Amino acid sequence: MKHTEHEILEKTKKILQAIFKDLYKESDIEKVVFYEKDELIRGQNKGKLHPTWTAVIKAPFDNTDFLTISDDTGEPLYYQNFNMIVYEIGKDVNGNYFRKEN
Repeated sequence: MKHTEHEILEKTKKILQAIFKDLYKESDIEKVVFYEKDELIRGQNKGKLHPTWTAVIKAPFDNTDFLTISDDTGEPLYYQNFNMIVYEIGKDVNGNYFRKEN
């Protein structure tokens, strides 16, 4: 494990604020969980096992969303909403996070 739960929680707050702006509240983050060998569902390493952190996030109408962050890099891999739609997260040259269009 390269990152701490606290580091990932702070990163999660920054990412959600960048993506959702005024729709995001810190209280929406329920927890962050470490997985030593998580099978990736998006990106160039799809299907491979990778150490990840998953942030569990409250969504409207008693649903749950998930933000998956790489433990190796500390950067977001993808966001999965309660409808099972998965979005990759990008980062521009200024360090700002954004949702990539599918």
